[in-house]
Amino acid sequence: MYEKHLKVEPGQIMAAYYWNKALAGAMLPALQCLEVTLRNAIDKAVQSGPVPGATGLWLTDHNWIFSLPRYMGKKAYPKLRRRYKMAKKPADRQDAQGVMLDQYGHRIIACKVREETLVDQARDLIVAEGKTITPARVISGLSFGFWTTLLSTKYEDVNSKSLLWPNLEAIVFPHAPPGCGMPDIREAFHRVRALRNRLSHHEALWKFHYDDPATGLPDYGNPVYGAQASCSLLRKHYDDIIEMIGWMSPDRKANFLSHSANLRFYALCSVDGLNSYIAPEKIKAQIKVSRGGKGISRLIRVLEKNEFIRIVKEGQTVLTIGTDNSTQIQ
Repeated sequence: MYEKHLKVEPGQIMAAYYWNKALAGAMLPALQCLEVTLRNAIDKAVQSGPVPGATGLWLTDHNWIFSLPRYMGKKAYPKLRRRYKMAKKPADRQDAQGVMLDQYGHRIIACKVREETLVDQARDLIVAEGKTITPARVISGLSFGFWTTLLSTKYEDVNSKSLLWPNLEAIVFPHAPPGCGMPDIREAFHRVRALRNRLSHHEALWKFHYDDPATGLPDYGNPVYGAQASCSLLRKHYDDIIEMIGWMSPDRKANFLSHSANLRFYALCSVDGLNSYIAPEKIKAQIKVSRGGKGISRLIRVLEKNEFIRIVKEGQTVLTIGTDNSTQIQ
């Protein structure tokens, strides 16, 4: 794959593989920021925004994270015998309708929607860690996949306005571009989710396929070739992530960029970034170490010890440099 699509030499494959790992590490902060911003925006919107049709169906206070998935489960399995585990023997603990009860007197659910299961798993993990279950802990323990599922049409109800969308769209995404509605938002998060899954499964982040003009979906028979094209597409995805953070919170986006959390990714996601791993001699910009070059010599000595050094101009720090795993200093 690295030879065919990225156009590297056979002897450079392992170096290119570790470049991909570095790319994944550099992309993670933006993905984390997007996930946290999304879950916080939804949590705040549910508790503060109007969901008029939710009354009597599911709670919109801090316990909504338990109540909404449970309501969706009841909605998906409306028949009592399908939703709950029914008693088979008179001796079974059961209620008046024959539904089996657990040790706490709660109905035992037989069929759940995926969101219910994910909430249960988050609760179980909290208990296993010896902590008290709270809505905030459950929310922080849920995956990006959970939150993107909440964006789906499954949670849209235009008629009775009993679900999240379109009720909370303007509250969760107050700064979405003009003309960008929930279908566009869903598609954007779907693409990010697919990219994040590739990162989590240790796949090649840079590998893309051109979209099929007819469907708008990736055409797996039409791959993108070459480092320049692959890096350009990955940069576009990364830029989209940063913009999507701003759809929900411009302050969060500004804070992320103010800490230069994006610079590492941009440096790596380039032909020179790849070359820093597979062929450093191809990088055009260079500084030659010559006799009397005390500053450069000191820089090299510090980097050889895997430490950081700062570059100072007129008493002000303009840059910090640390060793990179792209190539070993000789």
